[in-house]
Parts: sequence; C-alpha cells; structure tokens
Amino acid sequence: MKLTSSDPSASPEINPMYLSEESDLEALYQCVEICREMGKTEAMKEWNDGEIYPGEGKTKEEVIDYIKKSCSTYHHMTGTCKMGTDSHSVVDPRLKVYGIKGLRVADASIMPDVVSGNTNAPTIMIGEKAADMIKEDHHLKASGSSEKLSFVV
Repeated sequence: MKLTSSDPSASPEINPMYLSEESDLEALYQCVEICREMGKTEAMKEWNDGEIYPGEGKTKEEVIDYIKKSCSTYHHMTGTCKMGTDSHSVVDPRLKVYGIKGLRVADASIMPDVVSGNTNAPTIMIGEKAADMIKEDHHLKASGSSEKLSFVV
C-alpha cells in the first residue's frame, strides 16, 4: 500500500503483488497438478468428461500462464504487517507502527499465517487484545471492569 497524496481522504494505491514470488507460483502449479491427477482417478471417472482448464497436454509454462490469468482472491488479507523487533517488522509486539506515533495495527494483517478457518474470530481477538494494550498504556482499567471509560487516543 502506498499513499498517493497528503490528502487523508485520497485513496491509497494498493498493489498486493500477487504471484510475484516464484515459490507462490510453484506452489499453485503443484496444486493444479494434484487436482489434474485426482481428476484422472477411477473414483472421479463418472464425473469427469475431460479437463477443461488449463486443458490436457499443457506444458508447465502454459499451466503457470493459466494460473496467472485466472487466479483471484477472497480478500482475507493476513500477514501483510509483520510484527516483531527486527528491521523488517511493521509493528512492535504491542502493535505500534514503527516510526508513526499514535498508530497501531489491530487486524488480520499482523497474523504470521492465514488461519485454517474464517479470519473473523481471530481478528476480533486481536482487536480485543489491542484494546487491552491501549488501556494498559494509558493506565486505564482492564476489560473486565464494569466502569465505562471515555478517552481520546
């Protein structure tokens, strides 16, 4: 993601760089090959009238070209803001963005890997933990408190 203007209402430029890593393409190629082999098994015979896409007899390069043209996303973005203490990290262990005072990231982008289920529940948990961290940093009551809190961050 890249800011396109100093105007906060301007849309950012988003380039997720899908399939820019050879290892991603290779993993998807292997998945397609496994599916193609499964489609040829005796168990699938009654449902298989022949391979439609990418098409029988295609070379590895042609299959990879098919992957590049047909791959899409379900937008469960995770792992885009590394948490850690090294120079490649975006946020520290308390979810604070390095170099920007007062900004934290509290969503699925800090997850190191995609979870095997829906990202909603773990993202809510991240938000809850972030809320607790903010309360701790401002010396406010913890989540279990029955008191209502009002503050500006």
